[in-house]
Amino acid sequence: MSYSLNEVEALSKRAARGAGLDWGFAEEASKATRWLCAQDLDGCRLLSSILDAYQDNGRHLHAPLTLTGEWHTPIETLCPVQTGASLSDCAAQVASDGVEIRDLSNPLFILPFVAAVARVTKTCLLVTWEGASITTDGNTVDLRFSAETTPYVEHADRLVIAQTAPLTKAAKSPCRANPSSQNWEELNSLAALTYAPATETSRRLGAGGGQTDND
Repeated sequence: MSYSLNEVEALSKRAARGAGLDWGFAEEASKATRWLCAQDLDGCRLLSSILDAYQDNGRHLHAPLTLTGEWHTPIETLCPVQTGASLSDCAAQVASDGVEIRDLSNPLFILPFVAAVARVTKTCLLVTWEGASITTDGNTVDLRFSAETTPYVEHADRLVIAQTAPLTKAAKSPCRANPSSQNWEELNSLAALTYAPATETSRRLGAGGGQTDND
């Protein structure tokens, strides 16, 4: 089944909040998921994988310890949402000097944030990790993966972002996403955790059969 990008963004935001991200990072995660789906990538699969990790133990996904030199965390793994938000905060530095990131969870999820940096700085950026080479100018993406890897690996030991030559291919413009039913249900289950429980007053005022029969 396919869903509009607006549906993807709205569900992703609530699912991220339901998994424990604060509303600010939940919004960042939802916009990233939408952008990936607009590039015909499975953003819902990636988000579901990240939120699974938060459900298991959110404390093992961290923001970078420092934003100078190599970005890393001394313990566990870097969160792609928090790391991506830091890329946006350092856009000019990332575009001019590049950056090396260590131990990143779900590395493909960093791509929307790199694209945002490319758009803001009007540059073309190359993202590489073992078996993957991705170029973006913010609107267009050129993905290259070795035969031994998949775009949806759950961890990258070393990821590098650097400026590169401009792209010449045309941008894709899909308007609907096609997540698996399993991933969509997982996101729905997490989103449901944000819904307020029904009260007697909400039942009287809300939709449904209610308690008054006017027939």
